Amino acid sequence: MSCKCTHLWNAISLIAVVLTTQGFCASDVNNGRFELYEFNEVNVPTGWQCENYTDVVGNFIPHPGEGGFANWRIDTTAGLFPFEGEHFLVLSTGDMPEQVTYAKVWQSITIDACDKLTGVYFFGTCDYRPYDDFAYIKLIPPPGDLNLSEVNIVQISIPDLGDFSSMSGWKRFEYTFDINQAGTYNLTIFVGDYEDEYWDSYFIVDGIVLCHDPPAAGDLSCDCTVNFQDFAFLAADWLRNCNNPSDHNDPNSHCLLGTDLTGDGPVDINDLQVMSEYWLEGIKEE
Repeated sequence: MSCKCTHLWNAISLIAVVLTTQGFCASDVNNGRFELYEFNEVNVPTGWQCENYTDVVGNFIPHPGEGGFANWRIDTTAGLFPFEGEHFLVLSTGDMPEQVTYAKVWQSITIDACDKLTGVYFFGTCDYRPYDDFAYIKLIPPPGDLNLSEVNIVQISIPDLGDFSSMSGWKRFEYTFDINQAGTYNLTIFVGDYEDEYWDSYFIVDGIVLCHDPPAAGDLSCDCTVNFQDFAFLAADWLRNCNNPSDHNDPNSHCLLGTDLTGDGPVDINDLQVMSEYWLEGIKEE
């Protein structure tokens, strides 16, 4: 048995001895998985309000229009597949003048103190700087509510990627709310052009859940608990260096999901130790 396999087997043994169940988790986002529940349902995700170009798909391949894919980090012929389930949400800006310059979806959700919002996203663009198309996930208070402020969950734009570029795959996000942020918001997902109306940019989202009493770390699969799904992601990245740009941008890497739990670069026994501390904490969201 190689040293790499030996270390991984020891890691499996370590995680197997930690079998403590505690806490509770649930999802209060209406169809945060973006599944289609009726045979004739198309384009509009159940449970969300929409403006302009939105779609619910099982595979995403960027539109072969103007602009370019020269620096995209996914295979643009095979496309992007769901993070979980069978479908996910795609938002797109317009490709030609006089078309709409943004797309968004939103729904009302209520947040309690210590809740954690988690999920995954992907951003790719056929545009270039200085036309810095952008996307975000925000919690926006209802008009007239002066007690709450906007909560920025995800913010990304072309300068974060480079011209005609994309992320290498799904990236996990998470945000834990404090007592001052408890309240009712519009959970808003948005992508927009910047200063022009040309060339598509895409913002893609999947697996959004709101966890109550969530595990503090280790939930890589965004289901509000730490289990063998999370361990599988970590094991697939075993001894990968997530601080190495080539590993970080490798489509086969799970670094964007946070497999480097300690933030020190390599995915190793230290990360497994963190995962073991929260093993089976929370209850899997159904």
